[in-house]
Amino acid sequence: MRRAGGLAIIVIIVARCACAQDAPVPDAPADVNAPPKNLWFVRAAYSPAHVLTASPLASGENEARTLTFELGRQTDGTRDWHRVYNYPSYGIGFYAGRFDHDRELGRPFATYGFFSWPFPVAERAQVIADVGLGVSWNWTAFDRKTSPTNTALGSDVAYHFDAGVSVRFLATERASVYGGLSVTHWSNGATKLPNLGLAVVGPKVGVRYNFAPQPPRARAGDLPRFEPSWELVVGAAGGAKSAAAATGSKIDVVDRWRDFKAVNITTAVQHHFYRFGKVAAGADAGYDGATGARVGIINGSQVDSRAPVDERFALGLYGGYEHVMPRFSVLFQLGYTVWRGFDDEEVPRFYQRYGARFQFSDHFWGTFAVRSIKIRKADFFEFGVGYRVRLGITRASAVSST
Repeated sequence: MRRAGGLAIIVIIVARCACAQDAPVPDAPADVNAPPKNLWFVRAAYSPAHVLTASPLASGENEARTLTFELGRQTDGTRDWHRVYNYPSYGIGFYAGRFDHDRELGRPFATYGFFSWPFPVAERAQVIADVGLGVSWNWTAFDRKTSPTNTALGSDVAYHFDAGVSVRFLATERASVYGGLSVTHWSNGATKLPNLGLAVVGPKVGVRYNFAPQPPRARAGDLPRFEPSWELVVGAAGGAKSAAAATGSKIDVVDRWRDFKAVNITTAVQHHFYRFGKVAAGADAGYDGATGARVGIINGSQVDSRAPVDERFALGLYGGYEHVMPRFSVLFQLGYTVWRGFDDEEVPRFYQRYGARFQFSDHFWGTFAVRSIKIRKADFFEFGVGYRVRLGITRASAVSST
């Protein structure tokens, strides 16, 4: 359960991701008329979902049923960023899943932070984009004797990522109903093999109840001015990974799994080109403890070896996109390893990174990301921190930037 500690911190951060504007100075109060005094709400949803996995699960069908219960807070327009994001909401949630493959997968639970971004389409109707990130537990992990067919997750703890889109109808100023499509993904980021990953997709229906009347709001028309800007970011991250050592002997793959460490230092120039998006071009310098890992049999005993320490380093170049929300952003990057000390043809030079950043202040940020190869195969988790410097930006544009 140690890995749950780092992910649990993320849950708390995400749940508060919309509490303040990214700019270093306070937002100017927006012109609103008597915002509700009680901004809290609860919502619950049910989803009959289909299971997606490459794992050869043997028990039951590829179906699942999920329940979520969430406690959230509605923004009221008293800060500029509330209006920029069409009066979004945020909070914490609890998830319970039941699978037809429960003998192999278990009965997982999760807790997560969420952010809901509304887009008014009518006086009493909205299209809602939801994103949630947290930690799940109570999985039945792979075991070569008791659960050999569950190659989806090699641990009983995994990160929990959820995204969805729905239509919300405001029945009254307190009650509303919504329905749409939801996708949930779980993985341990290759911290423990096997890790083919697991996802569910399906329709989702739910209800929301506000603790005080919250009248519907139209899309804000007096948004603060946005000015494009440039910034330099520098960061460092590290994590654990599990990998199968190569061999020239007849050793089962399960007996070749080993645990290693990985570290990465990154720097990039980013262009905040519109309110909700940034593009980046940067470089990575990394250390991979699994480089050149091999296991063989000498005199009847298994003997492990790796590449020398100075050959475990590599340099890469990447480009990427970052979708920005208040203090929270989702990123995706594509990279290519231009140099590595140990050239293993079995390890692709192309790599990807997807994850999230959390702005603790205007300069400092934290990150949680998965570095992958071949798009869907996780290589290792990254937990890290970094520093951001705005380039050629004035105080006026810092106030207006989102």
